[in-house]
Amino acid sequence: MARNFRPADPETALSGLMLLLNEFPESLKRGTIGEQVCRLVEVHHKIRDLGVCIVAPLVAEDSDSGRARLLAYLRDQVGRIVHTDELMIVAAITDYQRRVRELRTNFGWPIISGMAVRDMREDARSVASPGDRLPGDMAPEEYLLLDDTNDLDAVRRWQVVGKMRSEKGPLKRKLLNYLLQAVGSRVTAEELRQVGKDDSQWPTAIRELQTEGWEICREAGSAIGVPPGLFILRTAIRSAVPAA
Repeated sequence: MARNFRPADPETALSGLMLLLNEFPESLKRGTIGEQVCRLVEVHHKIRDLGVCIVAPLVAEDSDSGRARLLAYLRDQVGRIVHTDELMIVAAITDYQRRVRELRTNFGWPIISGMAVRDMREDARSVASPGDRLPGDMAPEEYLLLDDTNDLDAVRRWQVVGKMRSEKGPLKRKLLNYLLQAVGSRVTAEELRQVGKDDSQWPTAIRELQTEGWEICREAGSAIGVPPGLFILRTAIRSAVPAA
């Protein structure tokens, strides 16, 4: 289905959307099912056009790039949980989830998913005492930019992640080997989850490493209210563990 030229401002985009919506009742009365569906596709396109126009002021340049719009929106919403429905509107492309992965792996932006936070929350709940604070609640289909700063070393680390995912061996050992290649770096929960090949037990393995004397610290990031999604191995030397 051919697309019309994308409007340059929100007012024009909104006018086009309202025109289609005003005509829709007549289509429901007289149009075939195919015609009604095609009209809905047009409405969908107009909504995406409106989303692009609204976000365009945040994009310094190349506002036609879905990835650039995603990054601009996430940076504008840093520290706020963002639903995939928002990203779908902002990106105005179908493969927006792939673009989010590219922002992580190719550019080092610390974006974590609700899946990683869910794993941390379940692990914390298993050992929590009454009144303990648990990691924030995020749905699996939500994302969070932890900091408005990208980590260029994370690009190298994500290449390591890709290699380690296919490796055999205990989860705890794989996580430790990964952290030892990033001593002093702020590693995201998303990296650790991917090293574990989506094994939800990765937070438990990290906690066990801490118990064994590895100085792994957790940080919440600079944004207020950000869930604890950053981990730092302070030193490559394990401290002595008191005898039981």
